[in-house]
Amino acid sequence: MANKPEIPNLDSLFGGAVYASAKTLAVALETSPTTIWRWTKAGRLPKPYRLGKGTTRWKVGEIRAALEKIKGEV
Repeated sequence: MANKPEIPNLDSLFGGAVYASAKTLAVALETSPTTIWRWTKAGRLPKPYRLGKGTTRWKVGEIRAALEKIKGEV
């Protein structure tokens, strides 16, 4: 039986922030920002929020829920 991947502690990585960028998520999930966008397009991650011109962020709580769902599928 394969071990389920551990979900990183997003609170400690983001300092309690409510929103995170693709770059920040990529660091936390050990992948690239391009992969974060691919996973979003594929529906694995929630859609981000446009906070202003050139500022797109994901809600950390929604990312956490999506990761828990993915973890349950593995």
